[in-house]
Amino acid sequence: MPYYYFDSTALVKRYSPEIGTQVVNKLVTKRGNSAIVGTTALAEFCACLARKSKQGELTRDDWYSVLFKFESESERGGFHYVTPTHHTYVLIKRLAMEFPHLKAPQLTHLGLALELRPLRISLVSSDRQLLAACRPLRVNTVNPEEE
Repeated sequence: MPYYYFDSTALVKRYSPEIGTQVVNKLVTKRGNSAIVGTTALAEFCACLARKSKQGELTRDDWYSVLFKFESESERGGFHYVTPTHHTYVLIKRLAMEFPHLKAPQLTHLGLALELRPLRISLVSSDRQLLAACRPLRVNTVNPEEE
């Protein structure tokens, strides 16, 4: 079974038409694929949608509809969630020393992806800095904007 870990840049593409949306939709809906989201991405996801609403890219009603659709898909098992543990934070500390240019959310996604590596996951993201940090750590990646 293919496992895909979605950071917030990829998760937003599921619910907001932009470059890479078709790739994300295919990964999420393909039978046999498992879509995994870090619980920390939920705040980033909501903040991004709020920003899109404020900038006029989404109406307030669209924003609420997107949140409802996401919650509905989650309740039906469309996404599996992973929560950072103490071990994750120890790993993040090491990653912060190795990649001092990464921000906290990027480090958290990278730490969770490393913990999930035994599943041979692919990290789905359009964050170029995060994707670049995955290479030396041998974390498989999918950039939906380049597929």
